Amino acid sequence: MNIKVVGKNIEITSAIKEYIEKRLERLEKFEADKTEITVVCSVEREDQIVEIQINQNGEFIRVEERNTDLYASIDLATDKAERQLRKDKEKRAKKNKDASIKDKALNMFVGDNNKEEKSVSKVMYYDTKPMTFEDAKKSLADRKDDLFMPFVDVETGEVNVIYKRGEGLYGIVLPE
Repeated sequence: MNIKVVGKNIEITSAIKEYIEKRLERLEKFEADKTEITVVCSVEREDQIVEIQINQNGEFIRVEERNTDLYASIDLATDKAERQLRKDKEKRAKKNKDASIKDKALNMFVGDNNKEEKSVSKVMYYDTKPMTFEDAKKSLADRKDDLFMPFVDVETGEVNVIYKRGEGLYGIVLPE
């Protein structure tokens, strides 16, 4: 973590710099590979302003606090920066967790070709009656939980599969 302390209209003493560095130690738990922190202290009339700029692997966070006491401004800005970093860390963790769940779900449907053992978790039986496409469509529409249904086509005698698509549309799988 690289900390740079700058003063505008104020002289940064070693005591102020040490206090800032001590307070920013709390942010080390959120430290990334390349973390640069710039603290700008300035004075406007009776307000002591502390601005903390954090650049973490290209992500930029800026926090500003005003108070009549410089040390109070440092404390408030550090607390605000810590909350922001924690929020970003939790957001990234949730995103990574969601991504891993999506990968697991995708692997369930795509399958892993390297696995020699494949287990069946659910078996569904369908009575493949001879019917027309329209009859199969009506039958599938009556089944709210089913997304597809095999049937024997009356005209060809071949097994076809009808499936639900979005917005009330249906698709059909025909053998070659």
